[in-house]
Amino acid sequence: MQKLVCFILVLVAVFSLAECNEEGDADNLFGFSREDFTVVEEEDTHGGFLGDGDTYVILDCSNNPEAALKIVKNWKPLPLSENLQCFLYGGEKDGVNYDGCAEQAHFPEIKNGYYRFKDRSSEVIKDRADDSDFLKRYSINMSVAIYDTDTNMLYFYAQDT
Repeated sequence: MQKLVCFILVLVAVFSLAECNEEGDADNLFGFSREDFTVVEEEDTHGGFLGDGDTYVILDCSNNPEAALKIVKNWKPLPLSENLQCFLYGGEKDGVNYDGCAEQAHFPEIKNGYYRFKDRSSEVIKDRADDSDFLKRYSINMSVAIYDTDTNMLYFYAQDT
């Protein structure tokens, strides 16, 4: 009986960890491929039992800007939503001060371009591209990418807490 309980607990842990990186955002970078563009910088701090951590990737797309523009054609144009602006660059919203994580993720202020967001929380039922509720949760599991059309650089960041 103890072996069965242990086996079930291991299965639950494995499936929980698999949910953290749903659809492999850090692998496909919302359609951008590391092979098609130049990786400028990359870091992944995910690890441990729960898989918490941050990932950021910076891609130079200047060798193939036409391909990059095809990928972002259905993304949202900048500016960022208020939630993403607060989360990435800091600010105050609903009485809460946010420090921002752009410096940690190596995101500069980007004026012209497109962005894509994905809420990977298990609480999301309908629209994973909707960022209206992700700041209200106790834990954050999200991915965001910004393509800078002035510099042809892609900035990708994922956080799992």
